[in-house]
Amino acid sequence: MFSSRKMFLLIVSFFCVAALLYNSPSVSGNSTGVVMNGNFKDWEGKYQNVRANSDAFRHVGIWADKENIYFYMDSAPDFRTNNQGGDNQLYLNTDFTITVGDEAYPVSSGHGFMDNQIMNFNNSSKSVSQVFDIKYWVWRQEYGYQPPTVGKAYAQHIVAGNRSNNIFEAQIPFSALGIKEIPENTKIAISNESIWRGNVSINYAGSPTGPWLLAGISLVFAGGGYYLQNQRRKKITASATNEVIHA
Repeated sequence: MFSSRKMFLLIVSFFCVAALLYNSPSVSGNSTGVVMNGNFKDWEGKYQNVRANSDAFRHVGIWADKENIYFYMDSAPDFRTNNQGGDNQLYLNTDFTITVGDEAYPVSSGHGFMDNQIMNFNNSSKSVSQVFDIKYWVWRQEYGYQPPTVGKAYAQHIVAGNRSNNIFEAQIPFSALGIKEIPENTKIAISNESIWRGNVSINYAGSPTGPWLLAGISLVFAGGGYYLQNQRRKKITASATNEVIHA
């Protein structure tokens, strides 16, 4: 049989091991990960290096909260040293596929009405930032293409000598996909075969569980401290009683 002290130590050990094992920033989809404001620093550590063609790579990232999917692309992160020619455009007016769980949603983004804006942005001779109102047409198997949903996209055009690069972040609401709720541990991926190879994905973890785990650990330690202190008090009281009796 376990003594009370051994049982307490076992429980504390369990929570400590769980705390060490809990580490999923790369797959977490909580709402604190990305802020849509044109500051791309919050994408650091959240994108993947994907191959665009034989000698070029892109940075592509995806994130999610309860309401939106966010995606990010740096068309030519090494454009200063690797001349990719015209393969570093602002790919906001293109088609891509979002996959949520086992369901794929082809999305047509910004075609037609954004073409001139994108062309002028790509051809700028100076570095410039711009916010775009972007329309998404989502194709659903049971209904076909849905009425367009309007969202925001923040873009940056960078010029260095005779070379340039484009970076953007954008969001699309889950409601545009006809999705009302995302179960925990659902895989969410984005792909675009004409722009990069493969897909980039996260596992949507729902509400972060880390704070609750830490709170549980704190309660265990607090309870354990109280228990040990109480045991010491009992021993002191018992010892004092014995001394009185023997006296």
